[in-house]
Amino acid sequence: MDILTKKKYNSAYIAHIVADKPGGPRGDAIRSELLCDDISNLMLLCNEHHNLVDKVDIKGHSESRLLAMKRQHEARIRRITDIAPNMSSEIILYGANIGINNSPLSYQSACEALLHDYYPANDNAIELRMKNVPFTDDSDAYWMIEEANLCEQFKLQIKPRLMQGNTNHYSVFALAPQPLLIKLGVLLNDLNDVKIYQKHREPSTWKWNIVSSNIEYIIHEPEDKTKVPVLVFSLSATVTYDRIQKTLGDNTSIWEITLSGTPNNDFLKTEALLSNFRRTIRYTFDKIKSHHGCTELHIFPAMPVSASVELGRVWMPKVDMPMVIYDANKVKNDFYKTITIK
Repeated sequence: MDILTKKKYNSAYIAHIVADKPGGPRGDAIRSELLCDDISNLMLLCNEHHNLVDKVDIKGHSESRLLAMKRQHEARIRRITDIAPNMSSEIILYGANIGINNSPLSYQSACEALLHDYYPANDNAIELRMKNVPFTDDSDAYWMIEEANLCEQFKLQIKPRLMQGNTNHYSVFALAPQPLLIKLGVLLNDLNDVKIYQKHREPSTWKWNIVSSNIEYIIHEPEDKTKVPVLVFSLSATVTYDRIQKTLGDNTSIWEITLSGTPNNDFLKTEALLSNFRRTIRYTFDKIKSHHGCTELHIFPAMPVSASVELGRVWMPKVDMPMVIYDANKVKNDFYKTITIK
């Protein structure tokens, strides 16, 4: 549409890479005639770029460069259109302040991570976050308000979709303190077709890596299994047992899930590792319950965001132990109790 007259017009041109006449841009005495109607020699360009490649900067747009641009564009379109019509996914964005820092989530970056497997079901994401929260995560009010808001937004925006069966698949992008991420996982549960994404630091992306990893999860069991049950996750960082005892005292039976390598905050690169984490959690939950019964299980997490959400999804409300979840906070002098999930 013309910006002045508001009249609609076609500004696209079928441009030749090798000109259809020998004397044209990139023309050839023999090949021009042979390629004049060949689709491999044609590009669809707007008026501005048609003028650029054929008049303004012919030398800067050689045949080889234009062919490379054509291949790259066609490959991108082919990948996108190869996604099956039934592979739509609703994007869920959930963020909450971590300390004084907000959570940088965007619909655009989520869309980029989806492509090749799914396409966005709508032009906008389902956003569960509450903006302009006046509290930080070192206050009891923060946890009460954020948990209540998460439950309410889930009830309003997602539960009706689940009940009506309007959406077949959800893609979750979340950045928040770990107890809230676990709560989100509990709400999503394991009955829905959900894919959880992980924010990677190096390189900075939400896309899952496809390269396999030799990392394994290690379960450490306590010698004395008669005391208060505690489950520690030393995945993104090491959680020493004295920090647990500082919070709960010495009357604890500490179970721990850690890595075969050194815990670090960017180890979770593949979906296979996340799937292995789910199996490890399921096994550990059952093992702890067999020794301690249905008493409360105290959770001390240091793990990636996607693992936190999956922990909540694995937990089964009818059979698993209630979870008391702690969060590490410098203002509070280390771990303190935040959310209880029953």
